[in-house]
Amino acid sequence: MRGNPLRNLLIRMLMDPNFRAGDYTISYTSRGSEGDRDEVRGSELVKVYLRGFEVNRSGKITYIPFHRVLEVKNEVTGEVLYNRRKS
Repeated sequence: MRGNPLRNLLIRMLMDPNFRAGDYTISYTSRGSEGDRDEVRGSELVKVYLRGFEVNRSGKITYIPFHRVLEVKNEVTGEVLYNRRKS
């Protein structure tokens, strides 16, 4: 796929039935959170847009822009699929 690799990864996480989204965490910059960092599970992903995505956290929909994402990691294997510093 062409375009934004993070966006492509999140679309796959959302659409591919063979992709176990709940195994992944998406870490992002969040002002006001401890260490200005927060994370969501891939299973909380609701929709992917051109410049960000929405997650459902306990019934509250939150929009997170791609530029805030720091890392996408498989918590089962420890594999990092996306790291802003490496991309």
